[in-house]
Amino acid sequence: MATGDLPDFSWAGVSPGEWMRTWQAMWRLTPDSVAQQILPGWTFNINSSNSTAPQTEVDVVARHSYGRQIGRMSDLLELLIEERHGKTPEDKRVADFLTMKGEIDKVKRDAVAARVERIIKDLELLKSQKDMQYERLRDALRDALK
Repeated sequence: MATGDLPDFSWAGVSPGEWMRTWQAMWRLTPDSVAQQILPGWTFNINSSNSTAPQTEVDVVARHSYGRQIGRMSDLLELLIEERHGKTPEDKRVADFLTMKGEIDKVKRDAVAARVERIIKDLELLKSQKDMQYERLRDALRDALK
């Protein structure tokens, strides 16, 4: 083999040069970036323009989402309102907050009920298919409900 000659690394009759040209052409067809919405309509941008410590905020949100933070503050605020004003406050703003909080709590309860209904249907499917996991999961649920 002379200097400058490339060894023949052909695979299935395709030379390395031809293989590289094929892959380069395929890569030109792919988009430069791909974006997928996780929560349609929701966008969270944390940067130095809206936070004095963006990385700290990212770390906090990774541990406790904005929803969890707001939920816990709402629970506390509801408790403080009821201690001060009772369950039927006269101030419309306070009453509106408690109404909203009640509606949010109902959405959460409905979501829990829907998940439990899904579990029931899933167990029924396992039972009908005589799946070995059915009895183990049924018994685990019974233990959890004691």
